[in-house]
Amino acid sequence: MTNLKIWSILIITWVIIASTYIAIKISIDTIPPIFMSGIRYILSGLLLFFVYKLYSGNLFKNKTKFNEKQSESSRDKHGLLEIINKKQWKAAIIVGILLIVCGQGLLAYGEQYLTSNITALLFSTVPIWIILISKFHYKEKLNKYTVLGIILGSTGLAVLIYPSLEQIFFEDPNTKNDNQNNFLGIIILLIAAISWAFGSIYSNNANLPDNVLVSTGMFLLTGGIFLLFTSIAIGEFNNINFYEFSISSISSVLYLIIVGSMGWVGFYWILRNSTATLANTFAYVSPVIAVLLGWLILNESIDLRIIIATVVIIIGVVFLVNKHKIKK
Repeated sequence: MTNLKIWSILIITWVIIASTYIAIKISIDTIPPIFMSGIRYILSGLLLFFVYKLYSGNLFKNKTKFNEKQSESSRDKHGLLEIINKKQWKAAIIVGILLIVCGQGLLAYGEQYLTSNITALLFSTVPIWIILISKFHYKEKLNKYTVLGIILGSTGLAVLIYPSLEQIFFEDPNTKNDNQNNFLGIIILLIAAISWAFGSIYSNNANLPDNVLVSTGMFLLTGGIFLLFTSIAIGEFNNINFYEFSISSISSVLYLIIVGSMGWVGFYWILRNSTATLANTFAYVSPVIAVLLGWLILNESIDLRIIIATVVIIIGVVFLVNKHKIKK
């Protein structure tokens, strides 16, 4: 497995995930967030199953330590019986709850109260939570390069996010309600980031099918089903008026389903073939790309602060990427 392949998949994944922050923000303008997320992930999971069926799984087949030896007579020649395994579905449900329901579902819900850029920046705390969880729960040792990478990434994050937090907490008292909503959004995003961190660590060694399309499709589908039931439980579904959905919101959901699914495949491929910390470097880089996309698409300004933060974050990611052992 070459470094060029790792870097190529990382960069593509970074860009796709960055674009999804903007797409989520547009989609929830007229579509309830939990309902939108449920539909998105159910259709994304089914789409990955369709692609797997279309290509018989050979195109995206990985050889990892999770391979299970099967006799030729027991293999599913049509590529679908591979996923019919109770233990694997149990693992998919756990991953789906941690990554999709509590991770992405809460992200979409919290983004109601925040801008897409701030949402992306808050979610960039994921690698920090992964390091802390691994350190204190799994007793993992941290080398100096990992620590330096985390420090640099966190510093770049702080440079980016400070002006926004200052505005939230030190604004005019007349905007108290807005500040409270912003604070609620921040809390929700931090919970989402912590859940994502747990899900990343768990799924790194979860008993899921070897094929990335199948395993990703499984936890996207299960997570989406839980989100849809959640939407019904909290009353979102009862208040939906489909005629109020805008073309831009519907287009954004379609983008999330089609292009966003490929981002999930890239993320999970890296997660299964490397480390949780390496896979989650998107949380540092994607916010920077999201800022750049905001400049290109929404004509948002980029100042010296953003440029400095970008350089610091990228250097931190280089340390994390180059100093983590890649699985062969």
